[in-house]
Amino acid sequence: MKICSISRPPLREITEKFHTRRQYILKRIELMGHEVESLVINPLRIPNLYLAYGLGMAFSPFRFRKVKPDLILADNLESSIAAVLIKSIFKIPFVFNFVDDYSLIASYEGRMLRYQALKHLEKVIPELADLVIVVDPQKEQFCLDIGIPEQKLRMVPNGVDTKRFEPGIDNTTTRKELNLNGNKVVLFVGKINKYYNLEVLLKAIPYVLKGFPNTKFLFIGDGNDLNHLKELTHKLKVEAAVIFTGFLPVEEIPKIINLSNVCFYPLPNDGALAIFECMACAKPLVLPRGGTNKMGISEEIIPQDCALQVDGSPEGFAQGINFLLSNEEIGKEMGTKARERAVRLHDWNTLAKKYEKALKEVLH
Repeated sequence: MKICSISRPPLREITEKFHTRRQYILKRIELMGHEVESLVINPLRIPNLYLAYGLGMAFSPFRFRKVKPDLILADNLESSIAAVLIKSIFKIPFVFNFVDDYSLIASYEGRMLRYQALKHLEKVIPELADLVIVVDPQKEQFCLDIGIPEQKLRMVPNGVDTKRFEPGIDNTTTRKELNLNGNKVVLFVGKINKYYNLEVLLKAIPYVLKGFPNTKFLFIGDGNDLNHLKELTHKLKVEAAVIFTGFLPVEEIPKIINLSNVCFYPLPNDGALAIFECMACAKPLVLPRGGTNKMGISEEIIPQDCALQVDGSPEGFAQGINFLLSNEEIGKEMGTKARERAVRLHDWNTLAKKYEKALKEVLH
């Protein structure tokens, strides 16, 4: 099977640093003996960003002619436009990998034209695809609600390398380097962008420090909201309790997760890779309730015995963090169950086989 993966360059350079589902899955698909070729949409070098990407999509079929794959695959809406265009010309099956609440993310970027376009495309692209692989039940239900037939949907959730991310990894040196000896550690790993609503954790810190004054809050990652969050720590007078490490390579992340007592993720998004990385390291998680019609925390993906869900306010997050810091045995049991579930259902090798099966089905 020969697959052409169509993508676009990231809109922000920082995004290139973070590994994606596509990389983890397609690497394993190749190891299974399939051929994967990448086609990146090249925006033209003109000042207007919309026109630059639009023309890049329009020219993509000319570059595609040499590829000759069995199917085409895309996991964002802009590259899916090119995929639909290519499908219509070359009559090749198109698989859409539905992984995000695309319009919600765009709404935080301040580009209203892009937001409106993506809001429309979220309904159009799944209809035009031959198969839609969804990452969680919320996106599956969204597709059903807009009229996508159930037989055209397959769910392959996100996952983790459970051999790289595991409990018990020695972190003595890392703990010393970060000056964390004797401290409780609350950890966030991911992009430091406005969309991730990390302000809520900073505002929860004073409530946590009242009961656990020796707690440190680690923010691992980088993004365009980093300076704002640093300013907010100063305003809240909690800078002594907060450490921003900046971006760290994936090889360092398991050691960092293993030195934490509680892991925190500010979005109700059970498709987030960081959630599964914390689960695989057997760490208790605090997650918010709520979500959108394309994003949330489902019992099917993350049961209540694997993570603690709380109200998404600073007080709610503080209450959850304080509970797990106060009840270490409960947190340990939660982490053990999370690790077992990650190994059984969310290892990338297992998920790649499900993904391969879905791709083979669309060819027949």
